[in-house]
Amino acid sequence: MADFDELYSELGRKIRHVRERKQLTQGELAKRLGISRASVVNIEAGRQHTPLHLLWKLAEMLGTELTSLIPSREEMLAPAKQVQLQQETIQKIEHVFNDDPGVINVMTELVSMMKVITQAPHPDRKSHAQKKSRRKG
Repeated sequence: MADFDELYSELGRKIRHVRERKQLTQGELAKRLGISRASVVNIEAGRQHTPLHLLWKLAEMLGTELTSLIPSREEMLAPAKQVQLQQETIQKIEHVFNDDPGVINVMTELVSMMKVITQAPHPDRKSHAQKKSRRKG
């Protein structure tokens, strides 16, 4: 992996997800970390490459393990066509599985894959553009 932009984007997405789940604003987290709110915004957007010591402190402030914030190889190599689940769906999964990060990841991936399958066009159906006009000319 030569380009780490996706890695930092995924890291930022995970940080934002945990921060929102803990009902913290970016400003509150920034204050606890001793950094600017702009830095939190940039970290969550993947634009700021956060040093390890700050990631360690960030995980501690969010009450989670650092390893749960760092994207796995599987997450980074996952197919590009993933479905973004609604926050309400994610919260239901988290509630049902008692905030167990491993089970939550598996379940959100499973639900995402199911949504991709159900949203995929049926191979026997023609798209609107493929249908022939019934008008007689």
